[in-house]
Amino acid sequence: MPDVRHSIKVVAMRTGLSAHVIRVWEKRYGTVTPGRTEGNRRLYRSEDIERLRVLKLATDAGHSIGDIARLPTERVARLLAEDFSAGRKVDLPASSTGDAAEWVAAAHEAVVAMNADGLAALLERCSVALGQMKLLTAVIVPLVERIGTEWRDGHLKVAQEHIATATIRTFLGQTGRPMALHPAAPTLVATTPAGQMHELGAALAAAAARSLGWRVVYAGASLPAEEIASAVLAQRALAVALSILHPADDPDLPAELQRLRRLLPAKVHLIVGGAGCAAYATALASCGATMVRDLGQFEAALDRLRSGAG
Repeated sequence: MPDVRHSIKVVAMRTGLSAHVIRVWEKRYGTVTPGRTEGNRRLYRSEDIERLRVLKLATDAGHSIGDIARLPTERVARLLAEDFSAGRKVDLPASSTGDAAEWVAAAHEAVVAMNADGLAALLERCSVALGQMKLLTAVIVPLVERIGTEWRDGHLKVAQEHIATATIRTFLGQTGRPMALHPAAPTLVATTPAGQMHELGAALAAAAARSLGWRVVYAGASLPAEEIASAVLAQRALAVALSILHPADDPDLPAELQRLRRLLPAKVHLIVGGAGCAAYATALASCGATMVRDLGQFEAALDRLRSGAG
């Protein structure tokens, strides 16, 4: 995956840590080692952001940062899995295949139990039972929508939502990878605009695009227009996929979308989906964005773009 660097402001938005805490953790505990610009501003890799997110989850769960700061990220993640999975078991659908609703129900039980290992294992088995595209459209999409609704309504704890998000995002990052990309494969940048913190829609779009043979730069959540445009220019991307879920009443988002459109080359296409995008229909139309209601429409839009580019 191409190396995209992020400012400390973006890191703070995507990890939930304040810029002050990030600096303290770097200086006192050596948690990450960011790069520097010529003006000495910190620049963080995607791996740094993921490490800080995992460390924050661990400290939220009661671990001391002093005890875990030197551990590899994978070891900290295992500690979390041990914390939340000990003694818990996921009940799989009764049949070897099950229908989609059964898989969604079983996955939701794992989310509520904060059983990260069980959820990951269930998604892997579901992929074999149903196939990759049905897994995405009939299981992960409704599961993500249910998680988002329950989190917004206060029926899921922050820790439950965070653990589910991290587990599903990791799974999606490992799925949908073609054996080999065509040398002329087009590139897509997948992210959410600034202020949109829920990234699973973007991760779904990234997985679907990979399965169609696109080269994907997945940039995580809440990326300012300037950084999205920078990634597009650096990677010569043909399209940007944006996910908009919540909030659906951000007064700053229309201007952010307009700024992104001005910064992007005219030939770069904007494809926008998610439960919240209809609330910004006017702003998206003025940007010339293609709005999609589901993964099927998203895939059709990618096919049209690829045919035109070809």
